[in-house]
Amino acid sequence: FFLSFPKYTSSVAQRNLKNICQPYLELANSYSTGKISELETFVQTNTEKFEIDNNLGLVKQVVSSMYKRNIQRLTQTYLTLSLQDIANTVQLNSPKEAEMHVLQMIQDGEIYATINQKDGMVRFLEDPEQYKSCEMIEHIDSSIQRVMSLSKKLTAMDELLSSDPLYLAKAGRERQRFDFDDFDPVPQKYLI
Repeated sequence: FFLSFPKYTSSVAQRNLKNICQPYLELANSYSTGKISELETFVQTNTEKFEIDNNLGLVKQVVSSMYKRNIQRLTQTYLTLSLQDIANTVQLNSPKEAEMHVLQMIQDGEIYATINQKDGMVRFLEDPEQYKSCEMIEHIDSSIQRVMSLSKKLTAMDELLSSDPLYLAKAGRERQRFDFDDFDPVPQKYLI
């Protein structure tokens, strides 16, 4: 992961932010490898830092989500897989633990699968939603309406702010301190 700042960010702020963010950037890099053992080792070695920041609970959620992510990857490759194979691939302790994760993911709608208890096999299924039902169309339509409403509010706030004399005076004074390229001289209108 690459961390970049705007041109006008002071070097002191950049240095401090990079130092503060470093464990979190390393956490993101460790997560992106997909290797749970590497991620758990990193979290264990940095537990104290995350506790000091009061973020250990969030970091534990990151570790938990790694199992889910790896199981979701399996659904893209396999149609049927044993619970033992899932446990081995995802680095879980037992087939029972794999079953618990799969059941929870099915319940949460994160994957579509059936588990055959007799032989311990998991059959991955396609998403049954075809996005053709009236309910789904209404849901998508309401989401679009919400986004359009937020866009209009944002545009109105932007126009209000860009015509505020106090803001314009301050922006004019500050413009002299920064590069001209750092500012957008004309407020943008976003059309949806």
